[in-house]
Amino acid sequence: MRVSPTRLTVGALAVGGMTLALAASPAWAGLTPKAIVKNAIAASEAASSVKISGAITQAKQTISLNVSAGIGGTGQGTIGIGTGTATVRLVGGVVYFMGNTAFWTQQGSASAAQLFAGKWVKTAATTASGKSLSEFLDSQSFMKQLFSSNLTKSKFANAGTAKVAGKRVIVISGHDSKDTSTGRLYVAKSGTPYILKIAVKGKDGTGSLTFSNYNQAITPVAPTGAIDLDTLPQTG
Repeated sequence: MRVSPTRLTVGALAVGGMTLALAASPAWAGLTPKAIVKNAIAASEAASSVKISGAITQAKQTISLNVSAGIGGTGQGTIGIGTGTATVRLVGGVVYFMGNTAFWTQQGSASAAQLFAGKWVKTAATTASGKSLSEFLDSQSFMKQLFSSNLTKSKFANAGTAKVAGKRVIVISGHDSKDTSTGRLYVAKSGTPYILKIAVKGKDGTGSLTFSNYNQAITPVAPTGAIDLDTLPQTG
C-alpha cells in the first residue's frame, strides 16, 4: 500500500529555508509586509510543536488535517484524503494508522480495505507510505514544505487586522505574479509572530489552515497489536 497525498505548497505566501531574526514586539513594528511574512515563517518553523487544522483542495482532491505535529518525529491526529480518513500516530520512527474503508480503497484496493479497514497497522516512517503520512506530523518539515517556493515573484500588502480564534492578528495579503495564486497570512499581533492561519486560492491549492497550540507537549501512544505492513508480502 502506498499512500500518496498531494504535496501542499502556497505559492502566494511562499518562502523556504530562511533563517531570520524575529521581529521586535509588536511583531510587525517598522517592517515591510514581506519582512513580516519572513519573520512569521521563521518563528513558526522554530516552534517545537503546533496543531494544524483545515483543508486544502488540489486537482479535485481535498486533504483535510486535524493533527498535532512536533519536531523530532512525534505527532498524532486525523488525516483525510478525498473521502477517506485515517487516525495517525508517529512514535519512535514508526507510523501507526487506522484508516476507514474509503481510505484503504482509495490508497490501496478493495481487497486491502477488507483486510485492514478499522484496524491499526504500522510501517516505518522511512517507507514510502510512512513518509507520505509522517510529513504531516513533523511540524518543521511540514512548514518548510508548505512555504517551499521562493517569494521573489510574490507581492505582499498589509490587509489590516482581524481575529483568529479570539486572538488579534495582522493580515498580510499575497499575490504570486508567476502563477496568479493569491493568499492571506494571519500573524499573531502580540508576542511571538506565529502564523495562526493561512488562506490560499490558486493552482497550488484552495482552502485554509489554522495553526494553534504552539509549543505544547504531544504524547502519542503506540497502539498495541498493530499489523506490521513491513513484514507482509508486497502485492504491488
